[in-house]
Amino acid sequence: AEAESELTAGFHTEYTGIRFAFFFLAEYMNMFLAAALATTVFLGGWMPLHFGNFETFNRIMDFVPPIVWFFGKTFVVIYIIMLFKWTFPRLRIDQLLTLEWKYLLPINLVNIVLIAFLVLMGWHF
Repeated sequence: AEAESELTAGFHTEYTGIRFAFFFLAEYMNMFLAAALATTVFLGGWMPLHFGNFETFNRIMDFVPPIVWFFGKTFVVIYIIMLFKWTFPRLRIDQLLTLEWKYLLPINLVNIVLIAFLVLMGWHF
């Protein structure tokens, strides 16, 4: 009864034409930038995929240009982001806070203690 269709779309309902196009483009450019940053920091950026002692596989992977590796990894991250964005509903703020304080924070604290133990034991990766 309160125009829910207008509330769920957020700021997209207020803009039309070129302004809407710029907001829409900015949203996807932000997603690409976040995926490129995640690729660089967590996935090795432009470095090829190598597996242990598989020399023939590693040599074949070295022939792929670095730009192909970077954009390939970036598009895989974008695919995962879009899969999560379009599959799961948006969480309310109370659900996000519950997720963080009850689940993610304890998992992170256990992870920090585990990694500190592994470093003290001399097991480096």
